[in-house]
Amino acid sequence: MTGAAKSAARSKSEAKAKIVRAPAFAYRRTAATAPLTLFCEKTNLQALAERHGTPLYVYSSGAIRDRLHAYERAFRLVPHTLCYSVKANSTLEILRQVAGQKAGFDVVSGGELERVLRVKPRSATSIVFSGVGKNVQEMELALKSGILLFNIESASELRALATTARRLKKKASIAIRVNPDVSAVTHPYISTGLHQHKFGVPIPEAQMLYAEAAKESNLKVSGVSVHIGSQITDVGSFKDALERVAELVRELRRAGHDIRYVDAGGGLGIPYQSTGEPFAKQVAAYAKAVLEPLRGLDIHLLLEPGRSIVGPAGVLLTRILYRKTNNSKRFLIVDAAMNDLLRPSLYGAHHEIVPVKHFGARSSGQTLSGDTEVTDVVGPICETGDFLARDRELPVMQEGDLLAILDTGAYGSVLGSNYNTRGRPAEMLVEGARSRIIRRRESVRDQMRLEV
Repeated sequence: MTGAAKSAARSKSEAKAKIVRAPAFAYRRTAATAPLTLFCEKTNLQALAERHGTPLYVYSSGAIRDRLHAYERAFRLVPHTLCYSVKANSTLEILRQVAGQKAGFDVVSGGELERVLRVKPRSATSIVFSGVGKNVQEMELALKSGILLFNIESASELRALATTARRLKKKASIAIRVNPDVSAVTHPYISTGLHQHKFGVPIPEAQMLYAEAAKESNLKVSGVSVHIGSQITDVGSFKDALERVAELVRELRRAGHDIRYVDAGGGLGIPYQSTGEPFAKQVAAYAKAVLEPLRGLDIHLLLEPGRSIVGPAGVLLTRILYRKTNNSKRFLIVDAAMNDLLRPSLYGAHHEIVPVKHFGARSSGQTLSGDTEVTDVVGPICETGDFLARDRELPVMQEGDLLAILDTGAYGSVLGSNYNTRGRPAEMLVEGARSRIIRRRESVRDQMRLEV
């Protein structure tokens, strides 16, 4: 018997499948004898899928709001601005939800800046512009909009911004993004704080760039920026980076620079595979790690949370098309694919997958009991890399059943593509018992509209 078969046999004898962790998502019974059904807030996800089709992204407005409030509480004793990282999820209605909580934004392209300005035209004064490759057109848009801060990543970019600001007769407030050479425990593709990465400049070089910027009448030296990576759960890495930033701030002030802002970046991770600590406690630990090195500096702190705000607030609903077995290998072929959710293929990322409706299951605390099997969950795309889970223990599901892929509110829809001429999924926002479409399902006609 293979290891997978042994695992399946063990799980069939005494199976336990996790119930959804995020508070916004929970199983309920619609009647005393009905199966357990997954809800988002007070909205039945089975009913949403039947009405609007799959694949389907569903977001909880309450979860987004609660997580923003957790950040505000954790940093309430210091001057700060939450600048939501737009790259995590740039759907316009998600940005409206963030703006409605009076948060600012962190953008990395002119397109993201235009999205934010469309949602909230007067939000420019709380926007920071990050990214290693800002072009002149993007700089022009940001300068004309009057954004709060440019995070500069190279000497060439500094000079291009100075030239652009001079031509437009504008003044650009800048921070240099420093590369502190701090290792973050995360996937190598989303680690950004070591010298081998393309982001930021070494601290000694940054000091020279500050001196150069101070000579430019159209540049205003205003802050120091740092960002060491994404999906970081060891908050000690943040403390190490901010200690180096704090020392740089002191040196720059001694050199006569008026440093008002420290941009601590983002990167706080979420527990994709386990329950983890309550989010408020996790953010409190993060706040302590960030604030301790900055004590006594009298600065305005900028924070760029993204994944930790919207990640657990979203699920991707998908329907099982076919069951398949190749010798002893089992597959569930679903209608969602790598073009809908790229993270498993790109990073080997893990997302919990649960049934939307659990037939014959008994609820016991935070578990669901029932027969399970070990299977791959794969999509229809013509690539071996098109998988959503491999060798995953799941309740035994049938063709036509619905699955929910958890924690897909960040880097889900925003990484979508049209590979294999597949339309991107519809997206919905849930507010209690109300739900509404916030992005329509993409058709083939939509995809071909720009082609000549």
